[in-house]
Amino acid sequence: MAFTTVQAVAAHYPGFQRGGVNQNPPDLQIQSWIDNQAARITALATARGYDLSELETVNPAAYAVLSMMNEIGAAADLGDALLSMLGPGAPAAGWANPNTLRKSYENMMAELNQGAYDKLFVTLARTGDVYPEFGGIAGQETDPTDPEDNLNLAFRKNDVY
Repeated sequence: MAFTTVQAVAAHYPGFQRGGVNQNPPDLQIQSWIDNQAARITALATARGYDLSELETVNPAAYAVLSMMNEIGAAADLGDALLSMLGPGAPAAGWANPNTLRKSYENMMAELNQGAYDKLFVTLARTGDVYPEFGGIAGQETDPTDPEDNLNLAFRKNDVY
C-alpha cells in the first residue's frame, strides 16, 4: 500500500523528464522505491497498533503525514540515483538535496516509532495517553510545605530509604 504517487516524488526534481523512452530511472523503479518506503512505514505503523485499512477516508490528517513520509523517503532514493548519474561536480539546479530528504525521512520514521504521532492516530493507537484523564505526574502529588496538603507524605519523590 503506497501512500504517494510517482508524480509527487518526481516533483522534488524539476527538470527531471518523465515519460520518455529513455527515462532513467524509469517510473517502474520510482514506484518500487515508493513501495519499499511504504512497506517500512506500514510496518512501524502496524507495530504501533494503527489500522491502515481505511485511513485515507477515516483520518485524512494521519494519512497525509504517512503520505508525506512516503514521498520524502522515495524522493531521497530518486535523488541518490539522479545525482549518481550526473556525477559529483554536476550542478543540481533547484533540486532537493537527497541527503537532507533522507535525514528528514529517518527523523520522521524515528518519531513514528517513538509514538510522537500517537495523538494524531488516537482512536487507532495501541497505547493510550492517560494524561488528559488523570491530569498529574507520577511522584509526589502533595506539597510538603502546605499544612492543608499533608495527607500522606510517607513516600515522597526522590526519597532514599
